[in-house]
Amino acid sequence: MGPAADAWKQQVESHHAQSIRARGNRPDGDMWSALADNFRDDPRRTKDPIVNLTTQWLTPQTTVIDVGGGAGRYALPFALAGKHVTVVDPSPSMLKALEDSAREASIENVSRVDVSWEDAEVELHDVAFCANVVYGVTDIEPFLRKLDGVARELVAIVVYMEAPLSTLSPLWKAVHQEERINLPALPELLPVLWGMGIYPNVSMMPPTPPRRVPTMEVALAFARHMLHVDEGSEKDGRLVEAADRLADVTPEGVTLRQAAPPPGVVWWRKTAP
Repeated sequence: MGPAADAWKQQVESHHAQSIRARGNRPDGDMWSALADNFRDDPRRTKDPIVNLTTQWLTPQTTVIDVGGGAGRYALPFALAGKHVTVVDPSPSMLKALEDSAREASIENVSRVDVSWEDAEVELHDVAFCANVVYGVTDIEPFLRKLDGVARELVAIVVYMEAPLSTLSPLWKAVHQEERINLPALPELLPVLWGMGIYPNVSMMPPTPPRRVPTMEVALAFARHMLHVDEGSEKDGRLVEAADRLADVTPEGVTLRQAAPPPGVVWWRKTAP
């Protein structure tokens, strides 16, 4: 393991240790169960910069593996542009949302592998894609080597300048009265790849508005799960007070009121274009 990968591991482990202390004996279930439908998107949308960039790499004969593909936000546009997409994801609620979206869009060239990437056994694909997954991966080098090894032609990773869960850090501080240890993101990923002998392209995308949840009740339920807070507790009182201060509530839904970090697409070719 190189020094950048070691630093990545230490940061992830520190984040996870802080979470474990806060969680105590609470079960750690499918954290996406209340929010999976919010990660669905129109497979035929035309104004998504990441979709527009990545689909130009595909042909009607391209196969894609989408690691952590969830509800199909990118997998379904890939399926429309390519030959076949395999989604690897361990979340039952996310995969249910994927199936619902595929059925509603009459997309049939998508299959699923219902395990984590580390446990998946998959065939080679032309393109390996992974969006917003790497942040919490402790052993990042084996994860990336497996991703690189399954691609014939190209690897692409979508990763934000700051890990998306860092948007909850102000709530964490208010609830637990300590600074949150954030997960690593794009600035930490590049040195890991360089240490592996991979020198990728980085295509920065414009910041995207944070995804909204439908109601404050849904937002608080998700925050309680992510912050390990029992409803009605003293910490829950601090959470509700902080949410009232920090949340932006509109008819379109609820999100935290803060600037969104920009995403980047980190990509490299396995063969000459």
